[in-house]
Amino acid sequence: DIHAGADLEERKAIFGLLGDAYITVEGGPGVAEEARVAHARGATVLPLIRSGGASSGMFDFPPAALQKPEFASEAQWSLLTKTDAPV
Repeated sequence: DIHAGADLEERKAIFGLLGDAYITVEGGPGVAEEARVAHARGATVLPLIRSGGASSGMFDFPPAALQKPEFASEAQWSLLTKTDAPV
């Protein structure tokens, strides 16, 4: 485990500044906030949309992060978005 910040708010702020790429699975308002911070500074945010919650666009998740990135094929993106896709 990596520990950062004195409280949850500081932790979210710090972790939102660390990576170049973030994968989100489901999540609530905290995940959406971290995704907004990361996306705003140019990090790649790749949501597992089919998992629901913030990763499906709830809680003010960054809308641009819900669009297929250039590096993903249509087939790959389909696996992340469609709830009936095989896993």
